[in-house]
Amino acid sequence: MDSLTQAVLGATVGELVLGKKVGNKAPLWGAIAGTIPDLDVLLNFFVRDVQSTLWHRTFSHSFIFLTLAAPLLGYLVYYLHRNSTSASPIDWFWLFFWGLITHPLLDSCTNYGTMLFYPFSDFRVAFRTIYIIDPLYTLPLLVATIAVLFMRRNSRTRKNTARLAIILSTAYLLLTSANKLYVNHVVKHSLEEQQISHEKFMSSPTFFNNLLWSVIVKSGSDYYVGYYSILDNKKQIDFNKISQQKGMLLPYLQKAKAEDRQLILELLEFTEYFYLLEPVGDKLNLYDLRFGKLSGWFDDAQNYIFTFSINSQEEELRIERVDAKLELQREDFLRLLKRTKGN
Repeated sequence: MDSLTQAVLGATVGELVLGKKVGNKAPLWGAIAGTIPDLDVLLNFFVRDVQSTLWHRTFSHSFIFLTLAAPLLGYLVYYLHRNSTSASPIDWFWLFFWGLITHPLLDSCTNYGTMLFYPFSDFRVAFRTIYIIDPLYTLPLLVATIAVLFMRRNSRTRKNTARLAIILSTAYLLLTSANKLYVNHVVKHSLEEQQISHEKFMSSPTFFNNLLWSVIVKSGSDYYVGYYSILDNKKQIDFNKISQQKGMLLPYLQKAKAEDRQLILELLEFTEYFYLLEPVGDKLNLYDLRFGKLSGWFDDAQNYIFTFSINSQEEELRIERVDAKLELQREDFLRLLKRTKGN
């Protein structure tokens, strides 16, 4: 999820764990704890951009790493505040434990994939029930975080406010799971009716909402893409066919050194094999289909959110991530809004 959401989730959790004992220090340190796992983005300064993409949400989001980090951080903060609060090291441990752990748990509900069990497993957990920015999830936590700062730490209203925020946000998260189950049912029904053979499919919510969902179906070397709104009258998805062009990658794999070949294979695994290939000049672009295009639609000329460029120059193979330029048009938002209302 986005940084604001993770911060206010951590702040609310921190308030529930330790607000009564340490007052506003609890949401402050909770917000910090909720942000810490995403500090792995600092790897951008030390490794290739492709590697930093692959390493994001790995070790810094694993249950093992965060469980080990919690007592260390807890003791440091205890030492910092030992003369000004009655909180013990174990109190601070629990604040950091829950502040840290809730971060990857929430991230695992999004599209990117989170290695919760690293280093014992490199499987990326991705339930894909919520978009990375969803105001309906964030708002109760944000309001509660601000509100508790102006309440007495011993106030019952203060704790109830934080508790209500967690209940509302968790209830919404459960609703997103129910929406996904319903959408998946419609996908299976549509594939069966249209007699589309497939290996697998994925559904994920579109920008800033949980009503309109995008669907990608993998069928051999082709994909079928479409959209479905919870508000649609019919349980039917109109699919468009896209060719993967898988064979284009073979010459590059044959030329690549072992290290670069391994990087490409890891990149394909990262996309869960939902990728497209397209020659652009003397380069080959690899698009991660899971995140779609910047406009939210598959059928326009804008860039894919996750684009990787593979360039072969004599004996050297260069693999780089291409930064997509955000050029959202008013028409794109209106189109999304119209489609969200159903057909």
